[in-house]
Amino acid sequence: MPAQHFIGNRWYAPQSRAELPMIDPSDGAPFAAIARGNAADIDAAVRAAQHARDGAWGKLSPAEKGRVLGKLARAILEHADELALLEARDCGKPLTQARADVVACARYFEFYSGACDKLHGATIPYPDGYTVLTWREPHGVTGHIIPWNYPLQIFGRSVAGALAAGNACVVKPAEDACLSLL
Repeated sequence: MPAQHFIGNRWYAPQSRAELPMIDPSDGAPFAAIARGNAADIDAAVRAAQHARDGAWGKLSPAEKGRVLGKLARAILEHADELALLEARDCGKPLTQARADVVACARYFEFYSGACDKLHGATIPYPDGYTVLTWREPHGVTGHIIPWNYPLQIFGRSVAGALAAGNACVVKPAEDACLSLL
């Protein structure tokens, strides 16, 4: 199967039609290939994320969003062995550390699943009889560029919080360590 992007819940061939080899850091040999994106692919991803934000994801209540994040945390743990193997091979880290990274990623989603319905504004008393009201609302679409050294942990750390706040996300993993996120 040719390397593809996952955009809007579907697999797509990259606009560039190009691939990047995945190199095993332990021996320098290529072992897989990923799609090489370009500006048109990014635009498609942002449009799909905005469509989700304006549609199904944006219409969920905070409690429903929390349930979705909790389900994602459970799915990460259910696939922990597979994800750890990908993370270890991709990053060249020991399997024990990769397993810990998988658990940390799931834990971020667990934590933020409980925060979804607790993000709200505040009423703040102010001098001279005034009151200040704050309102928290999503930014919309957020972009997340994930580095090579802790892809799963940093994915969980940045994406879980953005989703909990009601945003839709576009994720760009590192070119040389991305399989655990794809």
